[in-house]
Amino acid sequence: MKLVPVELNNKKALIAILIGTFSALFSFPENDWTFSIGIDYSLKWAFNWLFNGGLSIGEHIVFPHGPLAFLTYPTQENIVLAMSVLMMAKLLLAVNIIYLTEKEGWSYWLVAFLLTYVISMIAGMHQLILANVVLLYCNYFIYKRNGIKVFAFVITAFAFYIKSYLAILSGLICASFVLYSFVFCHRKLKTLLQDIGSIVGALLILWLIIFGNLSGFPRYVAGMFHLAQDNSSAASYYPQNNWLQLGIFLVASIALFFIINRTRRSFFFSFLVLLSFFAAWKHGLAREDFYHFRGFLVYVFIVFSIFVVFNRKHTFLNLIVGAVAVVMLFLNIRNTVNYNEKLYRWSWGQPTNFVEFVLHFSELKEKSLEVTDENISSKKLPQAIHDSIKGATVDIYPWEYSIIPANDLELNWIPRPVIQSYASYTHWLDQQNFKHFGSPQAPEYIIWELDKISTDINGGSFNSIDNRYLLNDEPQTILQILKSYDHFYKDQQFLILKRRDVSIDSRSSTFEENTTTWGEWISVPEGDSGLLRVKMDFKKHWKQRLKSFFYKDEQFWIYLKLNSGLVHKYRIVPKNASDGIWIAPYLFKIDQAPEVKQIMFKCSNQETISQNINLKWEQTQFGNNPGYVLNFFNKMEFQNDSMIFASMNQFEGNVLNHWSSVNESNLTVDKYSGQKACVLRPNSFSTTFSYSLDQLPFGQWQIGIDCWVKSSDYDYSNQVILVLEINDEDGRVLWEGQAVDGQLLDGTRWNNISNFVSYVHDKANCMLKGYLWNSGDNEVIVDDLRFSICIP
Repeated sequence: MKLVPVELNNKKALIAILIGTFSALFSFPENDWTFSIGIDYSLKWAFNWLFNGGLSIGEHIVFPHGPLAFLTYPTQENIVLAMSVLMMAKLLLAVNIIYLTEKEGWSYWLVAFLLTYVISMIAGMHQLILANVVLLYCNYFIYKRNGIKVFAFVITAFAFYIKSYLAILSGLICASFVLYSFVFCHRKLKTLLQDIGSIVGALLILWLIIFGNLSGFPRYVAGMFHLAQDNSSAASYYPQNNWLQLGIFLVASIALFFIINRTRRSFFFSFLVLLSFFAAWKHGLAREDFYHFRGFLVYVFIVFSIFVVFNRKHTFLNLIVGAVAVVMLFLNIRNTVNYNEKLYRWSWGQPTNFVEFVLHFSELKEKSLEVTDENISSKKLPQAIHDSIKGATVDIYPWEYSIIPANDLELNWIPRPVIQSYASYTHWLDQQNFKHFGSPQAPEYIIWELDKISTDINGGSFNSIDNRYLLNDEPQTILQILKSYDHFYKDQQFLILKRRDVSIDSRSSTFEENTTTWGEWISVPEGDSGLLRVKMDFKKHWKQRLKSFFYKDEQFWIYLKLNSGLVHKYRIVPKNASDGIWIAPYLFKIDQAPEVKQIMFKCSNQETISQNINLKWEQTQFGNNPGYVLNFFNKMEFQNDSMIFASMNQFEGNVLNHWSSVNESNLTVDKYSGQKACVLRPNSFSTTFSYSLDQLPFGQWQIGIDCWVKSSDYDYSNQVILVLEINDEDGRVLWEGQAVDGQLLDGTRWNNISNFVSYVHDKANCMLKGYLWNSGDNEVIVDDLRFSICIP
């Protein structure tokens, strides 16, 4: 393959440099290089530390972020390198767009300037790389220079080590290009093999540069494949989209690529980006929070903009149709999770950030260190414990790696393959951590963070992300930790485990099998003492497969009915659930392990999935100690009943203490239990529970309200709210409202909805109230409205 450079005359070179430099300086990011506590901040520290401390430490890591992930969120140690790469990406963008315009003249340079500047302002590192990859392949189509193609292969390989999302999209673009070239252009097997060899060679060379050997490469590639599996089921959000807007977006996109334009260029471009466009759609619409959706929106804008310039036909019509598509997508961003109007207001640039970076670099660096130290100071270990494990190998569970820098880096971190528990959402991924903790490379200590920054929908402390239960994230890994480690220390914030010299014997056996269906309570069988888990499996219906492929999978939950009658609920991932869902002892809080009497499985749409669920009840014994699991977590016995007061209104027409009356005309026989339920009409309140807190001693209490709700017409507008409020003589002390949307999995069936507050009762004459408030336009049916007070 002969490499021939593209000729770039002095005028074009100067224009490209000026445009790129101007865009890079005016779009220079804010000088914030700090990190704090939390899931994402922990990753920021981890990948920057790995790059500085020697990437070979993390050679075995399998995670959505690659070894070069620090470039997207650098700390002060790597900020110069990261900003250099970012500015080079913007300079390359300018050069690529100058190439793309083909002709010279102020009108073409103005287009190049506007496109470069706008993309530089709205795009982060990921989108800039994708933009350059698409542009390079388009420029190869125009100029037929092998140097451009090889450079595109190198950028694709570079993207492979930043993030799996970026690797998948750039890889799909690259594969589409190679396939198009072979099928529609040269049709030479030799050239095809050269292209594939160049891509693989670039990947291997970069891996060698990063790690110095190839031993971890096969597992990294396998990990990329498994990380793409079941991601929809594990990580999806389910806001209520405006399908009219999304429908117009899809129609406009199809029209742009396949109806309006039927030239050789348009066919090449459509072939080039179609798979990546679909993958970006899946990524943005699955994890549909503001940031993921905005990433998709920016990619769409980039693709459409490049297409209009590249195609050179029907320019005005393409602009109109492309603009309509982008606007429709932009309007739907208001429906995303964590949407905030301020977040999508892009600044259109000024060079003050760059000037500050150059003139005040030392001060900025020092300030970032001070702010970071303050941010993570809450994660310091007790001094005696710090001194006892200082210098020993440690790992952090489930994800709070800020513990390590908070303790002056005197903890010798040995990362496990999947470095945050929630990402082990397939059997293979879970197995990597399982093997690690049973190997000689396992750390001497595990620091398990109990007081996490994330909140539990049920008010507990063993929560994972996205309303999942932590002990269900990695079923195999948790068993390995239980076998290979022992309790060393515990306080309210940390549980520290020490590796055993010899792993304890464990025996797992299936003692009962049965079949259930969605929405049906099933009693928990009585087994021998030990760890009780249930393995859940069901066949995928073709409707579910279709929806999961083109959009996202259904959401799946397990309801746990406690001995007290309260219902706790957690989201589950089917591929993990087949390895075992933790049932008993149900570790709810640091000092609470209530008994689970029944379980129920729920999903968001029963019509698209198989109705039969196969269950295998598995008992695991550890040594000869029936109370091993409780002792492991330093819980010497079950605390079954933390509830001190409860009152339920079942809407059967009888008068109840503490409850306001119910209008008989609002009762219906469409009920969850008993004989009747209550219809909550638009713009109305349910019956209200009222309780004087003077009946309680001063102190901290967990106050909860829950009910069963269904509404086939509800539009998921956050207008049906389960409310707890406390008032004193001077007015409102507390108001906590929980919209039913996130817990209303299927409005055509009964769903348990709950809300709770942890409240410090320290004043007299306070009145507690609880009710369901419907401020929307649709009727809601409610049953078994219950109020409870528990020991926190």
